[in-house]
Amino acid sequence: MLIPALSDRISSEQKDYFMHHLALSGSIVVLTHQNPDGDAVGSSLAMRHFLHAIGKTDVTNIVPTSFPDFLAWMPGTEDIVLYESQPDWAAQKVREAELVICTDLAEAKRVAGLEDALASRTKPVLIIDHHLSAVCTEQPWQIAFPDCASASELVFRVVCEYVRHSSDAEALFARILTPEFATCIYTGMMTDTGNFSYNSCHPEMYTIIATLLTTGINKDAIYDKVFNAYSADRMRLIGYCLYHKMRLYPEYHTAVITLDRKEMYRFNAKSGDMEGIVNMPLQIKDVYYSVFLREDKIPPHQREQAGAAKVKVKMSFRSQGDRPVNSIARECFHGGGHMNAAGGEFFGAVGKAAEAFEQVMPKFFRRAETITNAQTTNSEVTNTK
Repeated sequence: MLIPALSDRISSEQKDYFMHHLALSGSIVVLTHQNPDGDAVGSSLAMRHFLHAIGKTDVTNIVPTSFPDFLAWMPGTEDIVLYESQPDWAAQKVREAELVICTDLAEAKRVAGLEDALASRTKPVLIIDHHLSAVCTEQPWQIAFPDCASASELVFRVVCEYVRHSSDAEALFARILTPEFATCIYTGMMTDTGNFSYNSCHPEMYTIIATLLTTGINKDAIYDKVFNAYSADRMRLIGYCLYHKMRLYPEYHTAVITLDRKEMYRFNAKSGDMEGIVNMPLQIKDVYYSVFLREDKIPPHQREQAGAAKVKVKMSFRSQGDRPVNSIARECFHGGGHMNAAGGEFFGAVGKAAEAFEQVMPKFFRRAETITNAQTTNSEVTNTK
């Protein structure tokens, strides 16, 4: 099995750190962020399949909070440990494992109730991530490239570097490159680029995809399982969001959708049903920023931080072109992310969150020089909340 020719982006110090601690570690925990998406689940499961292929048997995948139902088919999800279901056991594993590998994750605050367990570790931690983070450094234990489209792609690159150091590289790569491993990598890459519709212009991405397809995986079937597996309730929820809950700010080329918990309950919203809604307003002509605000319960580890608030609001930001949204998420809403895709949070009702966003929007979002007739005629949608 030929190893794909990819540019060498990982430093020799990072390679040495990974190889050294992987060789020394028996028990390994693979950890990803709270509210895991396709890239988080895909990258962490791909790492698990890789570790098993090289003979590591004591591997535990842990997620802080549940993942969407439309990802439950992925190979290996049945072995994922949910922190919310086994908090004490999961925290102990994170503290005591000889090595913790974090995929799609660079900051301890993104692991919910596992933050203390991760931050207090004295044993090695390896980070494989692609988010722009305040803690991103050039340390050997942190393989972080914000210009990489997905953590899953970065995991694939790390695996290729590991294989190249083997005495029988091609045989080892053939053992690692199973349909299960390829499915997880492809799913992560696909979901974090919107089925390769953004952040997906680098030619090497398609070299990786071509390699994955040699395993016999069906990319069309993967797409169908992820994007065509929603409920009728979700379709009704989307219609409600777009017709009743979307507000346009033409002067800022911005659309904002808000949902409170009663509305989500009305449509029987489940984990993952809100996935992708934030991207939909970007299909509107002259809308370059989209914001989705939805209420959620306050988890136990944030109750003190929340103060008197009874709910918190998850905030999703999306944009097109050279219009950053990670700055508003980072500076105003305790979040961060990529230039065109970021997230934050607000403690309080969704209406208050919307007011807070409106106050800071002029500072971060570009104001339109002119407003076209097309932007101002749809008063029914623009003026309804």
